[in-house]
Amino acid sequence: MTNNNSLIKKVTLIARQENLPTLGIPDAPQRNIGFASVFIYLENPQLNTVIVKIRKVEICNLLDGKLQNFQSQYKEIELKPLENSEIAIKLANKSGYAVHDRVKAVVTYDINNQSNTIESEAVTVNDFSH
Repeated sequence: MTNNNSLIKKVTLIARQENLPTLGIPDAPQRNIGFASVFIYLENPQLNTVIVKIRKVEICNLLDGKLQNFQSQYKEIELKPLENSEIAIKLANKSGYAVHDRVKAVVTYDINNQSNTIESEAVTVNDFSH
């Protein structure tokens, strides 16, 4: 039997903040300014189908571990035998990033009722303030 922890191979984060709207688009007071794209790479080397339940995706500061203001939705992924897959989870908020330091994604997931976490490498928040 394969170790369930090896099913999620890698997590990659792209973090950006857009304080000003795109040129030519009027500013809306309730628009999203903080964005996080989390890419989860999965690989099922087994000969049976596996269900991966993504319970939460959190974005946190590298230095102090404090959570950024993003909310993720529960997601269930069915991996067929010998299947490789990549999913993208898009997060956004109206407050942006509290600290413009390096951040990382922390993914909490369940496989066969066992809870695990995996983290992305830390990245710098790209600040697009035209």
